[in-house]
Amino acid sequence: MNKRIPLAGLSPELEMLALSIPGFETPEQARKERVFRIASLSTYTGACYKALCEKLTECHPKYPCNSAACPECHRRYRLQMTREVLRLCNKTHRWRSVTLIFYQDAFTDAETPIWSPDALIARLRRWLKECGFKYMVIGGFEMDYHIDTGLWLPHFHLITFNEEEALNKLRNRMKNKPNMSVRKSVISRPMFDTGIDNPEKQISYLFKAIWWRVESYKENKPILINNKSIKPKRRTKKFRLCPKQHAHSLVMMDKQGIQTLTFMYKVRKYGDHLILK
Repeated sequence: MNKRIPLAGLSPELEMLALSIPGFETPEQARKERVFRIASLSTYTGACYKALCEKLTECHPKYPCNSAACPECHRRYRLQMTREVLRLCNKTHRWRSVTLIFYQDAFTDAETPIWSPDALIARLRRWLKECGFKYMVIGGFEMDYHIDTGLWLPHFHLITFNEEEALNKLRNRMKNKPNMSVRKSVISRPMFDTGIDNPEKQISYLFKAIWWRVESYKENKPILINNKSIKPKRRTKKFRLCPKQHAHSLVMMDKQGIQTLTFMYKVRKYGDHLILK
């Protein structure tokens, strides 16, 4: 990669927004991650890896590649989306952050070349309509690889208006038997939602588009509560994907594109702006 390529400079408005978000990556950190991804892709000989490696290498602020796998291009997109969602949500505080996990759609490494999120995205869109959501639902699609099951687990991080009846109907849909019975020894939590306490941080999180390796473990000692021994809880910890999986995940993100990895319901993107339907 040409070290003389300047950092992607964004507008003062977007850079101020980035500074207001705890832990948001700097332009220098985005460049460092881009160099790492190029090096990761360059170690594999497949045509898809070479093509993406070349795309990321040639990306320039004046002619950006706009790949979902490019951390510098995605940083710009993430800030633009955060700004626009904040603008639309500022009119009311009645918003909820919602995570939806589709255990029944989990798949193995061997299935990744043919897997596509299109059917899952269409199903979620249909469910939102059938559950009666009347307002904007927006967020990001991600996948994590779970070591204990050897499966990729697709999920959505979304923000939606606090429509209690619609949310309850969606929760019941998410608790269907196939979605609850994938992991035999673990209680599945296919949907959980929280209030919006830190809008900038929580909304920017929706569009982070980072796929992780998830490892589970149990606390070493039982917990005593009111002199009763409580079994150790199952915990999870996230790590960077293994080298081959990481490279392949970048290819998958690039193939799907930023627009596919962004879920939008009753809202559409027009240029750099969001417009409610």
